[in-house]
Formats: sequence, C-alpha cells, structure tokens
Amino acid sequence: MIRMQTATLAVLMLCLSGLVTAQSEFEQRAAEMLNSIFPDDAPGAVAVVSRDGEVIFNQAFGMANIGLDVPLETTHVFRLASVTKQYAAAAILALIEDGELALDDPISKFLPEFPVGEVTIHQLLNHTSGIKSYTAIDGYMTSEAIRADVSTDELVAMFADEPVDFEPGEQFRYNNSGYVLIGAIIEAVTEQPWNTFIRERLLLPQGIETTDAYADQAVLAGRVQGYAGPAENPIRAPFLSMTQPHAGGSLMGTALDVDRWNWALHTGRVLSSDSYLQMITPDGAATQARNGQGYGYGIGVSEWFGRPVYNHGGGIFGFSTYALWLPAEALSVVVLSNRIGPGWSPENLSLRLIGLAMNQPYPADLEPVAANADVLAEFEGTYRIDEQTVRTLRVDNGQLISQRQGSQEFVVYPVADDRLAFEDSLTSYTVERNESGDVVALALQTGWGGAPERAAKISSDIQLRESVNVSEQNLQRLLGQYELQPDFVLTVSIQNGQLQVQATGQGPIIMQAESNTRFFNNQVGADIEFSVPEV
Repeated sequence: MIRMQTATLAVLMLCLSGLVTAQSEFEQRAAEMLNSIFPDDAPGAVAVVSRDGEVIFNQAFGMANIGLDVPLETTHVFRLASVTKQYAAAAILALIEDGELALDDPISKFLPEFPVGEVTIHQLLNHTSGIKSYTAIDGYMTSEAIRADVSTDELVAMFADEPVDFEPGEQFRYNNSGYVLIGAIIEAVTEQPWNTFIRERLLLPQGIETTDAYADQAVLAGRVQGYAGPAENPIRAPFLSMTQPHAGGSLMGTALDVDRWNWALHTGRVLSSDSYLQMITPDGAATQARNGQGYGYGIGVSEWFGRPVYNHGGGIFGFSTYALWLPAEALSVVVLSNRIGPGWSPENLSLRLIGLAMNQPYPADLEPVAANADVLAEFEGTYRIDEQTVRTLRVDNGQLISQRQGSQEFVVYPVADDRLAFEDSLTSYTVERNESGDVVALALQTGWGGAPERAAKISSDIQLRESVNVSEQNLQRLLGQYELQPDFVLTVSIQNGQLQVQATGQGPIIMQAESNTRFFNNQVGADIEFSVPEV
C-alpha cells in the first residue's frame, strides 16, 4: 500500500513538474515577445493572461513616466478607453433584472427632452441608433471643447440637435454618443453617477476595488502618464477631460482589475444567464458589425480559429487597450498600454498571447528560417486566386515580396513549419508542395483564422500588370467627384497627362492605366474601374 502511494505521488509530482515547465515556457515566450515590442526606455504595457480564473501571466514592460524615469508596474492604473462600454452595458442589463427598464424602452421614457426619442435602449447598446456620434463631429476632437469639464446634460446637449446618420436599426455604426446616453439613462434611473452605480453594484461585490471614473484633478496612486506617437519619439498625449468619454470610455483601472472583470462577467458572477446571453448575442444590423465580427452589448463577438471569442478594444488620448475572452478555455487576455500610435496593435498582441497560451503560436513567434537567394527563388511565381485575381511572389534585393493583384506590396519571410510570415503582421502563408518538394500553392491565413484563401501556382514567371497609354480625351471623361460613401469623396483629376485620384482626408495618387476604364497603383494597392457610357 505504501509503495502504491509513493508511486502515485511520484507520478503526481512528475505531472506537476510538466505543468510548471509548460507554464514557465509560456511565460518566457510571452515576456520575450512583449519585450521586443516595448523597449525599457519607451511607453509600455501591462499584460495579464489567466485560465480558469488563475493568473498565469502578469507582467509590466516599458515606462510609466519617461520624464521621471518610472518603470511600469503591474499595479499601475490606466485609462480603459472603450473597454468601459461593456461595464456600462452590464449595468443596464442589471437594471433590467431589477425591473427598472426594458431593452425596448425608448430614450424618451428617461430623457424626455432628447429630440430622437424613439430610439430604444437596445439600439444604443449595439450601435444601431443612427444618432450622430459626437466624436465624429467635424473638428470636435481637436477643438478646445474636448478639454472642458462637462456635466452629463451638457455633454448630451453637444450632439442632441445633430442630424441622424440613418434611421434607428437600419445600420451598425460605432457610436460614442450612444454610450453617453446609456450613462445618462443609468443616472436617471438610479439617481447617482453612472460610474458609482457600476462600482457599487458590479465591481465591489467581485473584489474589484480600483476601477472607477476618476477626476483629472484627483491624486491617484499609480496613475500612469499617457503618450502618443512612435515609440522611439513619443510625446505626452494631448489633454482630454475625462468627463467627455463618459460611460463610453472614462473608466480607469489596472490590468488585473480587467482580468478579474473578464472572469466574473463571463462566468456568471455579474449577470443572470439570460442577461448574459443577450449581451453576447448580435442582432439585426449588428450581426455584421465590422471585419466579419458581430457586436452584442459592449462586446465584439467573433471566432478565433473556429473557437468563439468575445472582445473589445479601446483607444483614447495616450492609451490603447484590449480585453479578450475565450469561453471554451476560460482564457482571459488583457493588454493595457500607455501609448497610442504606430508600430503595434493591441488586438494583434492579444491574439499572439492567445496563440502562445494555446500552444498555437503565430508565424511571427516562430523561428525564422535562414534563406539564401536560391531558397527564396523557389517561392517566386504567379499564383491564381480566382478567374480574375492573381498574386505574385518575387525576390527583390534579398527580400521576398508578395503582392495581390490590386493590393500593395508586403515583405514575407520563411519560418518553421513551411510557412511564410508577413512582416509586422499576423497574416501568413502555409506552403503546399508536391511529392517532389516543389511549391504548388499558397494558403493565406489571417490572424483570426477562418477558411484560408488558397492560390495555386500557375507559373514560375512573374506576371506583372502592364500599363497602357490612354488619351487625354478619354481621361477627361472620367474627371469629377465620386461619393463612395457619406462624407467620403474621391476626386479625379489629370496631372501631367496621367489620372490622379484623391480621397477625402488623404493625399493624391497617380494611377497607371490598364485600359480606358481600369487604373491601378501597385505601391499603395489602389485599383479602380470606372463605369462610363459608350460613345
């Protein structure tokens, strides 16, 4: 009997040893990845990963305050930006459970002075209200108005008389005004500030004590400085009164706070099962919100390589945030950064952390394969996607360049498992070979997964698009302004005998002609075809 217990203990210790080793390997790889993104002397981030409520990674990288030479710590407090929206949405659902309101209640029931009173709470929550988002009002975000402290009533008045973008329920359009109104309704029903209700009803019962909407003037231990611009040359973020984001983005907290919220919300500790199901179920126009994702109430609904995933990101002056939950694995990923700017994506970083935690690393986290010119040359050629579209791979100055017809050029490089990784991206190719080892196809895989786009190799030659000369008389027929969507216009002109296009808010682009009506620019990936009457 004693021998059996000893043997069992030995096996148990061996299993635990293996678990610790695997966990330590994940922590090491995650830390290496984050260190490569956030230098010690630049703005940084705190990342937390937990599984089944147990934290398996909680580390800080970079600086909390560059001028004072203060490194980031895991206990530091960040602006949560639009991750706030899921807290506000949960507060509304809690009030519905209390019998205080209903999803189909109109705004007019709680805010009788608001001019678009027929919009429902449901339409506010899932961004289908059509009410003008005040952050989209031309010039508002760069004006002095954004620096002013405002009351809820004053903030609502800023957009109340704006014309609607569309009829309620007709479209999905991400909308910060909608969540200001959500906050105003919480206040009207509870007779207390929206954030106080969230804190007292939803957070404190879960032991989440730091998260709140703090005044800019408040002395707050651990509040980090926000930055903008590139990591190598950051600037202090412009001032924004935190009364302005309101219930759409004013909460602050630690990364561990958000992880605890993720766990509590998604495991039935905050809402009833019926309320939670409503929160994560897209409806109507919100079923195809953007980039293939649906949108519930304050939560994006998508899939990661076939697994359901719930997520929300945020960006606000000086801060980038992301919170993600994989329900089947009870896996939570939270990334809070004190820099908003180029060079990284909080979404991509969160997905890379999922990949490492699930032992399904992205090509960006695999070992690059040493490749000379001969190795790269075997990938060169033209690959057919469909009857109208091809992509080409070619070697240029020691780099492998991928270009889809009508798109821009990207650098790709070989990594382990016979894959080609896109530089600075989670997109990759899986290489298909025949029995002789020759490359016969490439399968394009995006960062979220889904069905890969296969392109069969049809030639080892590079079939480049050829430009033709088009007479100025034919070009003249194409001149004018084309409204591609509301407030987004393409202006077409002629410069030095060539067609030039310029979209609203963008620089001019010279186009090459493929025919009298089809034009392209490979450098920026522009591809335009005009429909003109026969003459």
